[in-house]
Amino acid sequence: MINRMEQSVVHSICTQLENLGWVVNETDTRNNVTQQRVKTVEQQRQLAEANEGRLRFPDFVIYQEGTQKPIGIIEAKRPGKSLEAALKQAEDYYAVPLEAPLIFAYDGTFVVTRMLHNNRPLKIDGEDVRQFIDHYTALRFITEGPEILSAPESVQLSREELIKVFKRQANLLREAGVSAGLDRFCVFSDILFLKLIDEICQKHEHAGQEPPISGIYRWSHFKDLGDDKKLEYVKNIVWGEMNKKYNNIFGAEFPITSEVIFSDIVNDLSKLNFTAAETDIKGDAFEYFLKNAYQGINIKDLGEYFTPRNIVRTMVSMVNPQIHESIYDPFCGTGGFLIEAYRYVSLRTDPRPELLEILRKKTVYGVELGTTARVARMNMILYGDGHSNVYHHDSFENPVDEQYDIILTNPPYSQETRHGNLYSINTKNGDAIAISHCLRALKKGGRAAILIKEDFLTKSGAVGEARKKLLELVNNVSIISLPRGLFLPYTPTKTSILYFEKGGSTQSTFFYVVKNVGHTFGARQKSTKENDLPNVLSAIHNTDTAEYLPIDYHVENKSTIVENSNSLWIYDYKESLPPSRDDIDGNLETLAKQIERSGTKVSPLDTPEETFNILGISNSEGVFMNEIKLGKELNGKRIKVQTNDFVYNPHRVNVGSIGIVPEDLSGGIVSDAYIVFRLKSQSHIPPHYLLYLLKSEEYLNIIRDYDTRHGAVRPSLNWNQLQRIKLYVPDKEYFNSFIYSHADMENLRQQAKNLESDLITQYFTK
Repeated sequence: MINRMEQSVVHSICTQLENLGWVVNETDTRNNVTQQRVKTVEQQRQLAEANEGRLRFPDFVIYQEGTQKPIGIIEAKRPGKSLEAALKQAEDYYAVPLEAPLIFAYDGTFVVTRMLHNNRPLKIDGEDVRQFIDHYTALRFITEGPEILSAPESVQLSREELIKVFKRQANLLREAGVSAGLDRFCVFSDILFLKLIDEICQKHEHAGQEPPISGIYRWSHFKDLGDDKKLEYVKNIVWGEMNKKYNNIFGAEFPITSEVIFSDIVNDLSKLNFTAAETDIKGDAFEYFLKNAYQGINIKDLGEYFTPRNIVRTMVSMVNPQIHESIYDPFCGTGGFLIEAYRYVSLRTDPRPELLEILRKKTVYGVELGTTARVARMNMILYGDGHSNVYHHDSFENPVDEQYDIILTNPPYSQETRHGNLYSINTKNGDAIAISHCLRALKKGGRAAILIKEDFLTKSGAVGEARKKLLELVNNVSIISLPRGLFLPYTPTKTSILYFEKGGSTQSTFFYVVKNVGHTFGARQKSTKENDLPNVLSAIHNTDTAEYLPIDYHVENKSTIVENSNSLWIYDYKESLPPSRDDIDGNLETLAKQIERSGTKVSPLDTPEETFNILGISNSEGVFMNEIKLGKELNGKRIKVQTNDFVYNPHRVNVGSIGIVPEDLSGGIVSDAYIVFRLKSQSHIPPHYLLYLLKSEEYLNIIRDYDTRHGAVRPSLNWNQLQRIKLYVPDKEYFNSFIYSHADMENLRQQAKNLESDLITQYFTK
């Protein structure tokens, strides 16, 4: 039976299923959802047989429309209980005997899923499903497998064509004189908005509802005008009407002057139907253009406008917004957080007129300084909220006091502001003022999830003051460290999620390290099964169970953090350790006991006619000869190295760019930015054994943990962090076989080099 504490979860499930079109009312002949029962006697028998005679019922069973065939099991759990355990229970007790292919577990905040036959999570467009799905999507998963595209396979060609069309639009707009990258994106957004709002109107008409825009102002009307009339009609009639209806959502004047080019754009886009897939891609089309087909903006700048969707959804789930709560993003970009929060609350809200009015008018609020504020407003209108409260001004210049229940945002990083005098920390540092603005805007008892640049966790100065003030005024602080490659290809910047609740003073801070997010990193993301985000959400909502979840986790008390300059970097309080080794009978020791700095600083300009061998370091070749130059050709300091010195690039050692100086390169020089060290004389560790360890995947993972303290934008493993690394140090006898094997390998390498040299000599002396 369902526990009382699960009743609110059960009610939420019913509301969401009804909003998705499922028929929960069991007196309705169209009913396709049962609660605590199944539809047939045979299904009861199957459940009893699978449970050794005990008849246990799933919390919910969803059925294929018009049949008695189960297609999914939903298990409800109290907040904080393990959803992975719930999935396993739903599979063993219910899904297997009923042969129901889809499994869902829900704790009132978020959903985890599985496909029965291959135990893989359900994914749409490569991202884990985090909400319940409608009947149509459920059948697509059953037919197509655990990973589907938001547009079904039958329309994929049109989506591929969509990319080509978007690229052509960029070229046409450039030809029309809209040269600046961001301007071109905004102009395209204006035009695309007209197309998308027309498709929404068509859907309203098909459903027998009043469309939001009159026919004469719509795309379907002006697209059929002559090529010489489209531009004039949109400029003089449509543009003004849209600005009137949506409070000057467009600029005062239409930016395109060429009739031919505008007609080409309209004709191109008219071939596409963005809602043909019966899925909600509406406002997402803006980001689709921005992410996949944009030409002109420096790609590194796009991170400001495109926060990864799985991170947005995770942060929304963290704060768990409810109807009657106000949600604020002071740096909203194109509106990604606002749209996802609106979607989250909408799905969980009873569709009563008075509640829907609150949802549209008193729920989401956003501010954006740049011209993308208009795009955010368009996104919200397309999603169904025409009263989105998105404003175009500088948040720093307009502080607000305790107005909002929830803050969700990704602030711009490394900005300066002239409005620091409006805050308790008077500084130009935008990173510090962004946190100050959010803290001030949040109501007491309110919740915030903010995406911060990694160096906010440790920086001193104004940022350190902001961090200190934060820890004095908030409660339940959590830091969720995210992988470095998350924002690629836009930026390599390392980020973390900062979660807190305003009021009181935190006594403990919780740290979580996310290594996997359900996909690979880079321009071409590939779906993966590994995903730490669900476990983070479970842990945050029930910290007592965090230590039992499969995630890197640590909790630290306030006094220790205060003593450490309020640092919020997890590895200031815990170690990243190598896996235990059953084959080694040795102590776990820090590298500090085994290594020491080496190398000699030199100034090549002091000996301008001296020849210097400049060495390079790579992950494949180790230390190698790069080039030869005279001292007068080299500016600044260098480091002279000797045989058996270790050399690494602090920014590249995380990919194995480290090597040992061989005898024939002794006396060469390297950049003074490199770290040079050697084993201490009393150490019995063979140099190449240590090199092997530091290039192994186990130790590269440790290096990647430690290289984040001073490397928000670029990884950087400094000398202090290198010395922290621990390794098992067995007695001297352990290394004998390694030394002999390594000597054999070196002999073979030398023989191969000699053979290669002989062959080359023979070839050129023929």
